[in-house]
Amino acid sequence: MLLDKCPHCDTQHVQASVRFNEQVKEDVGLWWLLVRCQNPSCKRLVLVAQDGGGSISFVFPNAKYELSSSAEIASEIRDDFREAGLCLGAGCHKASMVMSRRVLQRCLKEQGCDQHRLVDAIKNAIDSGVLRKAFHSIADEIRHYGNLGAHPDDEQLA
Repeated sequence: MLLDKCPHCDTQHVQASVRFNEQVKEDVGLWWLLVRCQNPSCKRLVLVAQDGGGSISFVFPNAKYELSSSAEIASEIRDDFREAGLCLGAGCHKASMVMSRRVLQRCLKEQGCDQHRLVDAIKNAIDSGVLRKAFHSIADEIRHYGNLGAHPDDEQLA
């Protein structure tokens, strides 16, 4: 099987080999394959669904969620950002919101806004000029929806 591009490393035309010889046919007419990127520096797994004619219907992960390698960003923030994107790509929206909230809190903490409650850290970031006022509503939305995703007592999410 030839993938146009590995979703992990972006290598073009990656030859991928079947990880397991067994294919599982779903009743929707798709064949599911677990393949490994043959790029020596990647070698990561990719889930692929093919229809009966061999056309690729689905690839997971469906996108690469990585921050620029040239930016000086803590590895914890990079890992959380990547996980938030993977959750989003897998349709796990609540999990993605929680991880996005975690990224925001880690970023603010790295900038010296280390209040225990994120709402206080956001306020401190705005008051101290770490976060521009124009971004206040975005930060507050991330905080709010991250909280909704994390706390089952308030089922406002559908």
